Amino acid sequence: MEFKEVQWEVDVNGGAGAHGVARPGTLARFLGSRHLTTAIFVFYLVVLTWIILFKMQLSPDILGTVRSINLIPLAGATVINGAADYREVVQNVLAFVPFGLFMGMLTAGRPWWRVLLPVTATSLAFEVLQYVLAVGMSDITDLLANTLGGAIGLGLYVFVRLAARSDTRALRACNTIALICGLMLALLVALLVIGNL
Repeated sequence: MEFKEVQWEVDVNGGAGAHGVARPGTLARFLGSRHLTTAIFVFYLVVLTWIILFKMQLSPDILGTVRSINLIPLAGATVINGAADYREVVQNVLAFVPFGLFMGMLTAGRPWWRVLLPVTATSLAFEVLQYVLAVGMSDITDLLANTLGGAIGLGLYVFVRLAARSDTRALRACNTIALICGLMLALLVALLVIGNL
C-alpha cells in the first residue's frame, strides 16, 4: 500500500454553483479505517492472550503447573512486609484499558453496557481458561479489575470523541496512537522472543 502525504483533496461536482466537498487524503483515510482498528485490536488480543495464558513464555511447559481459584474480591493480594500489594490489580486495569478503547472505536453508537459486555466476557473466559489449563490463579479481582480497565478505556474514547467532535476524527486520532503503540509492542515482543532463544 502506498502512502501519500497527508492532504485534503477537493472533489468538485461539475456544473454552475457546485460546491466542493473536502475528502481526507490517503493517509488520513488509512488512519480513519475501521479495518486498521480491527487489525491492531486482533494483534492486541493475541499479545494479551500470550501474557495472560502463557505468562509470556514460548514453551508450553507452563501448562498444568498452577490451578487455584479465588472468589473473594481483593483477597488474593500479595502481602509484602505485612502490607497488601495491589500492583497486580493496577496492572490488570492498565492491560484492559486498550480493550475498552478498541471496543469504543469499533462499536460507536451502542449503549455503554453492550460495549463493555465483551470486555467482561473475554476477561471471564481468560479466568476460566487459566483454571481449566492450570496456568494460573483464577481470581474474581482480576475479572473486576479487567472490567474496570475496559470501562476506563471506553471512557477515554468517549472523551476523545467529544473533544474531536467527530467519530471519524476520533477514530483517526485513536488509530494513530494505537498504531504507534502497536509497533512499539511488536518490537518489545520481538526483543523478548529473541532474548529467549
